[in-house]
Amino acid sequence: MKKLFLFAAAGLFFAATGNAQVKRNAPQTQKVQSDSSHHFKKGMMNELNLTSDQKSQLRELYEQNKQQRDAIKNDSSLTPDQKKQKMKDLHKSQSEKMNSILTPEQQAKRKAFMQNEKQNHKMNGKMHKKAHADKSVSDSSVQ
Repeated sequence: MKKLFLFAAAGLFFAATGNAQVKRNAPQTQKVQSDSSHHFKKGMMNELNLTSDQKSQLRELYEQNKQQRDAIKNDSSLTPDQKKQKMKDLHKSQSEKMNSILTPEQQAKRKAFMQNEKQNHKMNGKMHKKAHADKSVSDSSVQ
């Protein structure tokens, strides 16, 4: 009887812990994206040596921009092309507002940082595409 009880208790324990491990709040790709985005913003902001006033102004600008982005994404009356154009316009507007907060030296640093990140993004994309293409070729040769 004791063995049966222990076996049932162990089964319940493993079922409960196994179920807890499966639950996720967001897909893994979203978590990675938000982590890398946070790292990108934090790296750029540290390089700019912002004053506390600039930090609070940029934080406020970011919050306003986030609300506007969400409003565009959730606007069902817009076509995908219209949403894309509005997002592009919003990005341009935010960039202009950000530059109005930064000093000319900080603007130059930001521009250089953005170009560097863009170049890294292109390089990583090419490497990812090449690796994917190489895998496809090796997969097809195995068959």
